[in-house]
Amino acid sequence: MRPPRHTKYILQIIIIITIASLLGLFLSTHGGEDGTAKQNAQEYTQQNSQKKIIPTKKRESVEEAKQNGMISSTSPNCAYKNCPKLRDDVINVHIICHTHLDPGWLNSVDGYFYGIYHERQPNHNGQPYRHSMPSVLTIFNNVMGALLENSKRRFVFAEMSFIWRWWKRLDEDFKTIVRKLLNDGRLDIAGGSWVSNDEAVSHYSAMIDQCTLGFRFVKDELRICSQPAVAWQLDLFGHGREINSLFAQMGYDAILFGRLDYQEKEQRTTRKTLQMIWKVNENAPQNEQWLFTGILPNLYHPPETLGLKSDNNGALLRPTDADTLPESASVYSKRLLNELISQQIKYNSTNIAVIYGGDFEYEDATQYFQNIDAMIDTINNLQNETDGQQKFHVHYSTPTCFLHALSQEKRTWPVREGDFLSYAHRAHAFWTGFYTSRPGIKFYERYVGAFYQSLRQLSIYSNSIGFDVLSKLGETMGLMQHHDTITGTSPLVHIEDALRRLHRAETSGKALALTLYQSILTPTTASNWSTPLIFCPLNESYCRPLATIHKFSAIVYNPSSVSNQVWIRIPVAQQQTIHLDTAIAKKFSIDVTEIGTINLSPSFLTIPLDFPRNQVQELIIRVHVPPLSLQAIPFIASKQQQSVEPLASTKSSCSIENQHYILKVNEQGSIVSLKLKSLDKEINFQQNFSYYTSSSSDGKSQQQSGLYVFRPVGTDPPKQVDIKEFYCLKRKGYEEIIQIYTSFGSQVIRLLDSSSYIEFDWVVGRLNANVEFVTSYESKDLNNNGIFYTDSSGRSLMKRIRDKRDGYHFSQSEKSAGNYYPLVTGIIIKDEKEDLQLSVITDRAQGGGSIEDGQVEIMLHRRTLTDDGLGVSETLNELGNDSQGIAVRGRHLLSVAKIADGIKFFREHALKSVWRPIIAFRNESNNQPLDYKTWSLLKADLPPQVNILTIEPLNQEKDTLSILFRIEHIYEPNEHPTLSKPISIRADKIFMNHKMLEIKEVTLGANMYKNEAFKRLKWTLDATYEGKNQYPEVSTFDGKRIQLSPMQIRSFIVKLEKRAS
Repeated sequence: MRPPRHTKYILQIIIIITIASLLGLFLSTHGGEDGTAKQNAQEYTQQNSQKKIIPTKKRESVEEAKQNGMISSTSPNCAYKNCPKLRDDVINVHIICHTHLDPGWLNSVDGYFYGIYHERQPNHNGQPYRHSMPSVLTIFNNVMGALLENSKRRFVFAEMSFIWRWWKRLDEDFKTIVRKLLNDGRLDIAGGSWVSNDEAVSHYSAMIDQCTLGFRFVKDELRICSQPAVAWQLDLFGHGREINSLFAQMGYDAILFGRLDYQEKEQRTTRKTLQMIWKVNENAPQNEQWLFTGILPNLYHPPETLGLKSDNNGALLRPTDADTLPESASVYSKRLLNELISQQIKYNSTNIAVIYGGDFEYEDATQYFQNIDAMIDTINNLQNETDGQQKFHVHYSTPTCFLHALSQEKRTWPVREGDFLSYAHRAHAFWTGFYTSRPGIKFYERYVGAFYQSLRQLSIYSNSIGFDVLSKLGETMGLMQHHDTITGTSPLVHIEDALRRLHRAETSGKALALTLYQSILTPTTASNWSTPLIFCPLNESYCRPLATIHKFSAIVYNPSSVSNQVWIRIPVAQQQTIHLDTAIAKKFSIDVTEIGTINLSPSFLTIPLDFPRNQVQELIIRVHVPPLSLQAIPFIASKQQQSVEPLASTKSSCSIENQHYILKVNEQGSIVSLKLKSLDKEINFQQNFSYYTSSSSDGKSQQQSGLYVFRPVGTDPPKQVDIKEFYCLKRKGYEEIIQIYTSFGSQVIRLLDSSSYIEFDWVVGRLNANVEFVTSYESKDLNNNGIFYTDSSGRSLMKRIRDKRDGYHFSQSEKSAGNYYPLVTGIIIKDEKEDLQLSVITDRAQGGGSIEDGQVEIMLHRRTLTDDGLGVSETLNELGNDSQGIAVRGRHLLSVAKIADGIKFFREHALKSVWRPIIAFRNESNNQPLDYKTWSLLKADLPPQVNILTIEPLNQEKDTLSILFRIEHIYEPNEHPTLSKPISIRADKIFMNHKMLEIKEVTLGANMYKNEAFKRLKWTLDATYEGKNQYPEVSTFDGKRIQLSPMQIRSFIVKLEKRAS
């Protein structure tokens, strides 16, 4: 009978510890050539008597970690201190052993960890079954045993989300052994973040959070050098500049990755420039502008045909040709030697890396390492210095040690600017489809991210902070940033698991929100509220609990650092009337306006629900909510049907307007012009829905469209969808045009009172097979000369030029797909001559570009039944609860204005689109009365160029609270005439009702004090590079005023004295 899994692994741990003890005993009695191995083995078993260094339930602060010797002073990263000694007379070959572990891809996170496939299969009686890939738990346990067998062996840890799951299952003795391996450099932490985050569609704030989570685990638990040296981003689908600028600010010295556009890789291979210095931020201080960038030769695998997991029969390699095995170590080593000669020519370096590992490898760790041992011993003994070729010395190494060896080479390095997007692995194979794939999960991640941000901010006012709930939300949001999750490039088994995780974390967050709102809105009442908060899917235009409530309040929290005019659309049932309680609103001076009740747009009536829709009207409310503020709004409902003006389609042209624009449509309902009232200028303007047909293989290429790749049929523009009918609705302060299309889409176009944008509220779904649905915004009166701007991870703007790429000669093979880029928050085109800018803000990551001058095209949704052949073996075929192509709802905000006004609009609304207001409802029947005064975290509004990026509770004691606090400047230099200037704010004037006791600056990853951060490695640039740096060096924080230069982020640990209860 097979023993239970947990019993199996307890036995494995006991065996490993026993091996270590026996090894130490053997070496202590017999001596040996390797004195270090003897000492290490003894120390592995002696650590039990040393002082415990694992924190208890209380998280250690940065300062406490320093006292335990975990943070070095200003010196090179201490991760370099245990690298193997190199030889000067040879080419040093660094054997890097790793296993590539995706926290969710073809299987769920837990499915991979335990080796169980979680999809219920009919042929397995509806039960989970053993997945074909090994379990991560087994891999880690077996690698530890293999490392203890040979002191020369080294291995790489990467994503902390899996390490954390494994770590929780270890006892203290085994944890001590692992820490010793880490401190000795035999286990290397490469990356060290929670996951290997995507660099195209992840928002920079979520990326910083998940890195911080990983660093915190390293510092608090593993207790080694808490700053990883190398960003280990092996498997990503292109690399963005902003994320790597943040890596440099976190203290990474380099990024190593595998995927480089095929054209650039060919050109760099020819020029021997596969290793370079990437200028990731020209506006940063000098020591944060650069990131060494290395392209690995074979993605993250060994050289082709030279895998060493085992030979074809599963046997070990042997050291001589006399063995009667399919391949001996000497035969293999001769083949590898030829590969090393070829690789050394490509890289032109005295240090080259050979990666041994792949997806979920090393379950057979002992055999794998024994094969590598045999290869290393054999190749180092071969007489390989022939025909003037240099000799190779092969040894175990790590990414950290490989990087450090490169830094010691006396040479110059080429410079790369821009970014590595968008990526193609061959002609006609642009990985630009995943920018939009699975728009539902991209939207849900954005919403939960805003909710998580809100709960962290509000928690600093709680007497008992829900650390468990916040941790679960943080871990879940961290997992979402993985490059196979937020991208949507996984089969449904993992996507559905990720959605369930998000939902569970959100549900826990709702319970915490109730506690927080109680303490803020009813501070003098000891009893709990009688009913839970009501959170409704307003994106689907229904809220069933409100249909039976006579009196309720909407509670709106604005987590952004910008004041927000929040438009709330409250679903109203057929036999119901809802109005603002004007008496209470006036008494508490709530800045709120009731616009009125309207019939639900036919666009939204078609959204499929699991039950009959009886809420067919909406009450429109506008409320002003200051930054980081909470506002409750009272409502009264009655059981009587409200008289609402019926919607009637029209065949006549019409227009809508507000203080900024007049938008006109013709007799078919198509937009024809836009008047800019502040400039008294009318321009040609259109917006259209259209679609591409997904390509299967054709005469030009075998490449098909799929989860990753966007490849349309032919080169013609997308096929336009006709408008079936349209409606015009005008109310004071609220005007809209409703467009119903003949297929796939509908939308509402709104002009709201005082809003500087036009809102496009679209519903797209029930797509036919192989439809890639896009929207376009066009003006013949705008000429952008092939130039457009897309945000990099939601922060800095990247200049794009149609049919061109940064850093290499680019040959276009796909007119549309090859000009798509990720739009995390939006896209801009400018007409410099006319001083006009068209900006579009998205509500989730999408793909798009400027395919023609004067035009912006954005892909909204995809349903491709072709497979791009990139490993998933599943088509993009999401179905809704009506068994048709799933429907999604979203919105774009569009502005056309002078360039200076346009960039202000873009920066402000990009923030609002990510940190969107959180809306909840409370039943006021039999509940304690609320305090309807506006409540704020801030003493005063922040300057418009300043954003509070992070408020995270870290430690709560009797009278004090420690938080992680990040604040940033959101404008780039010279981007705006006034808002691009440096600014200074008083640290002690930020928080309301809190006294600041102490504030210390830390690194961006919050794992070291800023004044004690490691010195980054220095590199010599090619003499041909001419760069300039006008950025002032960062001023030392004086404990009072925070100086912010354009695009600068500063991080602090702040100790606050809490408000009186």
